[in-house]
Amino acid sequence: MQKKIKEIIKIINENDNFLIVGHVGADGDSIGSVTALTRLLQKENKKARAYLNRDTLAPFSFLEVKEEFFYTDSEKLKNEIKADDFILITLDSGTLERIDLDPGFIESAQAIINIDHHEDNSCFGKVNLVQPDRAAVGEIIYNFAVEFLGDNIPLTIAEPLATAIITDTGALRYENTSSRVLRILADLMDFGVNIYKINKKIFGSLSYKALVLKGLALATLNRSKDGKIAWLYVSREMMHEAETDYTEGLVSLARDIENVEIGILFTEEEKKEIKVSLRSNFYAEVNKLAAEFDGGGHPRAAGATVTKTLAETIDSVVEAAKKYV
Repeated sequence: MQKKIKEIIKIINENDNFLIVGHVGADGDSIGSVTALTRLLQKENKKARAYLNRDTLAPFSFLEVKEEFFYTDSEKLKNEIKADDFILITLDSGTLERIDLDPGFIESAQAIINIDHHEDNSCFGKVNLVQPDRAAVGEIIYNFAVEFLGDNIPLTIAEPLATAIITDTGALRYENTSSRVLRILADLMDFGVNIYKINKKIFGSLSYKALVLKGLALATLNRSKDGKIAWLYVSREMMHEAETDYTEGLVSLARDIENVEIGILFTEEEKKEIKVSLRSNFYAEVNKLAAEFDGGGHPRAAGATVTKTLAETIDSVVEAAKKYV
């Protein structure tokens, strides 16, 4: 993998224009990694721009993402980049379809550098750095920060890196929390990162509207006869009632029930477009379950989008999940 890192560094050194993007429905790892890498390349005097969907940014406002380089309007980005030759760097995206970018951008890129940690990554880039043994893409980007900056990583880069790692390790509670993760976070704390602040912002605060939606979702909680699968759902009507679509963390409520192995959240994006979030505790490989519905992810965290009604999706996914417990 060190060879791949060197290859990517060579491409960065030999080029000046980069567009950096994460995945659809970006989480803290995606947003933190995109933010950190964009700032890192700018510090190396590169013309680095990023696209971040504004709908996913609210919980990460403390990262102080400025629209001068971080675009939340795809049309504005399209107008400014259309005449440029650029290299596209995709982060935390297992397939081309998962990239949070208009297909036209992807097709017009001079080359694609694909950096990810999903074991089912389709290796769609010209250069593919895929490390499934890494807890977060932020852990991979940290290696680039060290290569470029040594032991002088500024807080503006260290904080989003820590955010990426803390998010994908569930505040260091998940089994992907390795000794390497702890050493990296210790280094980032030495660079000024406040771990308490990040944990508080991401896991320790909730808006009133989000709490109302959580209550509505909990009222739908159900589980299988053997108690090994638990699920809940959020409908369009519930989001309208609560005046928010913030569902972060709800799937963990199902997974964390005693004796449950698989927790599932069904979110009704449209009438026949259901987002399925899957989490497991010890042995169920939910990425394989997700693959049955054209999704993917990690063994303990995965997802898919199903084009059926909410009721039909719940029935089919719960039935399929029984094979994994």
